[in-house]
Amino acid sequence: MTFRETLEQHLRALKERDLDALIATLPDDELTQISADGRLVRSVDEFVRRHRDWFSSPSWTLETRLEELTEADALGLAVVHLTCRDEPPDGDRVVTQGFLTLAFARQDDRWVMFHDQTTPTRPRTDPAG
Repeated sequence: MTFRETLEQHLRALKERDLDALIATLPDDELTQISADGRLVRSVDEFVRRHRDWFSSPSWTLETRLEELTEADALGLAVVHLTCRDEPPDGDRVVTQGFLTLAFARQDDRWVMFHDQTTPTRPRTDPAG
């Protein structure tokens, strides 16, 4: 698969809660994830556990929009705008937005995601801001 195909698989796996497809885009043991709340994760096992927990909730939907894509021989970088809507049946509707930066490296004949950083955005309150 190409970098672009792997990126599309990774994003589709997130949107469709497909843990197996997500795992297929990961390295064997280590990666870096910096979550929107500033938590640092280094192990693939922890990354998978966190996504398994997130995927178990049926109340959210995720929209993605590719903002930037850079590809070299063995390195690919994508910046993706995210909109996540959570509408739990017994709670208030929550909409969050942010940017997801993903870095992939070519390992032998496949691309793997080794860095995932989510930066939340907040609505601007100052029009000049």
